[in-house]
Amino acid sequence: MTQEDKKTELLFKKLPFLLKDMEDKEWIIDSFPFRYKGEQYIVILTRYRENERKPRKYAKAKVEFVSSNNTNNSIMGHIDFFNVHFDSVKEFCDFFGVERGNANRDLFIDFSRIFSNYIPEEKVIDKSDIEKKLIGSRAEGNNPNAIYCYDVRRNGRKEDGSPNRRSIENSNKAQSLRPKLYERYCSDANLSFFFSDKQEDERSDIEIMRVFTNRKTK
Repeated sequence: MTQEDKKTELLFKKLPFLLKDMEDKEWIIDSFPFRYKGEQYIVILTRYRENERKPRKYAKAKVEFVSSNNTNNSIMGHIDFFNVHFDSVKEFCDFFGVERGNANRDLFIDFSRIFSNYIPEEKVIDKSDIEKKLIGSRAEGNNPNAIYCYDVRRNGRKEDGSPNRRSIENSNKAQSLRPKLYERYCSDANLSFFFSDKQEDERSDIEIMRVFTNRKTK
């Protein structure tokens, strides 16, 4: 292998396979465990949506590192096939507990080499409860607190009369947070799942199904 080949060789060799598998399985978001400096994290990896603005031309996905001990504590970045990129060295060091005196220009590269060992080759659907909740809270990218499902509704029709289709983000959210309810209605792409950030709005699967059936018969 020439020196030039080494420069262009992918560091994240599994990432293209993961992104392709996510696309084939119709998932925009995934999660996997990551260990760094003796601490455990959950990585939330999100594919860019069509026409979504990217921070760099060759960015392939957004990544969020979430502390397993405190899921309210996280840091955002993005990833290409060679490195993980963060907004600043200070933010990175503060989050991961790295002494800034040891930080040098290769800091993110060293981090990326370690990270490369944790990237899976395929999207695994079955997750731990904490990962399901994290995926569900971030899938639609709007309100992370809106995790309480309260309804299933039709999306109406387009101007040409064809039915509007449920978004992949809404499907991923429902499948993560309410898998049995999703399984019941997923075959009808005109239906979407509605979530609230208020726990008191949440309904059980049976309640939602009853409301949906009553609405349909009126």
